[in-house]
Amino acid sequence: MNVRDWKEVIWALTTRVDPQRDTLIADNTPIDYLDFASPVAGLGSKMGIDATNKWPAETARQWGTPIQMDEGTRRRVDVLWSTLDLEKKIAGSYPAMKS
Repeated sequence: MNVRDWKEVIWALTTRVDPQRDTLIADNTPIDYLDFASPVAGLGSKMGIDATNKWPAETARQWGTPIQMDEGTRRRVDVLWSTLDLEKKIAGSYPAMKS
């Protein structure tokens, strides 16, 4: 996966992470002095998230594979998409999205 591609990162986070197994909180670690979110100047916490594929010893489940649309379906969706006028409908429902 490309860690610089936001869509791939979000996909990995939402399909590969079990919060209990795959997160780590390290507290009392050095942080930037200007980070005002920490309770103590210069010390705070960090969170690590493991969104990698798991080894067999880490899970009893079999991992799925990403699905891909076939070219015929992709063309059909492309044609239908413009007729749905979703951008206008979404912007009407969420005023902050209006450009």
